[in-house]
Amino acid sequence: MSRRRIRVLASAFAAVPGASPQGASMMSMVDGLRADLDLVTVKTEDLAHTKRMGDARMFRVPVGSADLSAQRDAYARAVRRQLEAEPYQVVHVFDPWAGAVAAEHRAPGRRLVYEIADFPEHADAEGWISAHRATLSAADRIWVPTMAMGAALGEQGLADKIDVVRPGVDVSRFDWVEPTPRGTPRLLYLGGFGPGRDLETLLLAIEKVTSLRPVRVMIAGDRDRGRRDALREQVRDLGLADTVTVRGEPHPRRIPELIGGADVCVVPALGAAIEGLVELPQPLLEPLSCARPVVAADVPGISELVRDEVEGLLHPPGNATALADALLEVMRDSVLRERLIRGGYRRVRDELTAGARRRTVRRLYEGLAPGSQGADAWEESFDEITGLFELSTGALELLREGPDTLAPPDIDTDETRAPGAADEKTRPRAERPRDTDTHPGLVVPDTDPGRG
Repeated sequence: MSRRRIRVLASAFAAVPGASPQGASMMSMVDGLRADLDLVTVKTEDLAHTKRMGDARMFRVPVGSADLSAQRDAYARAVRRQLEAEPYQVVHVFDPWAGAVAAEHRAPGRRLVYEIADFPEHADAEGWISAHRATLSAADRIWVPTMAMGAALGEQGLADKIDVVRPGVDVSRFDWVEPTPRGTPRLLYLGGFGPGRDLETLLLAIEKVTSLRPVRVMIAGDRDRGRRDALREQVRDLGLADTVTVRGEPHPRRIPELIGGADVCVVPALGAAIEGLVELPQPLLEPLSCARPVVAADVPGISELVRDEVEGLLHPPGNATALADALLEVMRDSVLRERLIRGGYRRVRDELTAGARRRTVRRLYEGLAPGSQGADAWEESFDEITGLFELSTGALELLREGPDTLAPPDIDTDETRAPGAADEKTRPRAERPRDTDTHPGLVVPDTDPGRG
């Protein structure tokens, strides 16, 4: 049985490291997979074109500030060139855009793994679905984060391709901070601002909560300025400008601090379903790891990971009154709050760690390429990295076509002021149904869509 390392290309239309599910999943491959691993991701203004991460090589694509379609075209073009330049044995995609490219460029003996860590944006749902179908058809294995999603895809005749790979979190990165007593509770939502996130229901719930007690709220996590501006307008229309702060996507190193500064974390969702998929919850495990109580929507992507009144409080999706009641209850009831914190922390510690996910990834890759994950590191040669390095790949030719141009940094600086104190009143909870990079660039598109 061969024990030689396999060559793997992993690709995600996301910034890595970052707060997205794609970023977290890709990092587990970097940390745990025994392979010669190349990564194609998206470049932002604070990330270098090229970076070595452990034994992996990261190639970041500058997509500029053009519309989403042009950005994805640039990204797909870079994935295509990388596939044409290198003899990969496995291509592992985290989005259907890269998956459709891989489906068009099949090679003898090359396996395609489609890890579903993306969901169609409202503006490009039709294109996403088309690429998704092509990727599903071509994939050798399909990885899903929940059993519910696996069952839904199984009904489409794909059951023999499905592997359930649960998300995992590096608990030690988040459990360092103790809660700080404060007069005005802080509520945090961290994730995208797309329609399925149901932020409209969250704002209506906050409006109800503030009629009974003062709170401070931060809604953060979307790098799209247009969506942030639209949400700020909704906040102003509801008279919540003194209560709610809307911010962009934080740098990954700031996420533990932001969660640690909150008293309650909120994970609303509509549970929108497209093509048998249920929208994936954004940061859900991190607050549990940071010993913060979670109030979340009772949708399949969440309820499989968080049980009602055990690891969190769940509310019917789209029900602002039930969400408000749940928030008030967890803020009022210290016994409940401590029980949820203990249950949530135990859940991630026992079942949903980054280490557990890495072991699953290695096991599944051993199935794809028998013997590949059993290499003896003592018998392998390795280079000691002492300084700058040079990467040799077909994609390097792209650098000679000209430098990239990126939009200026997009930084939010507004702050929230706590509202004045008010007499606290509570109501019973509504009935609920019973989860510093510096290397030069490498992979760049032949045309930067961000150029004017």
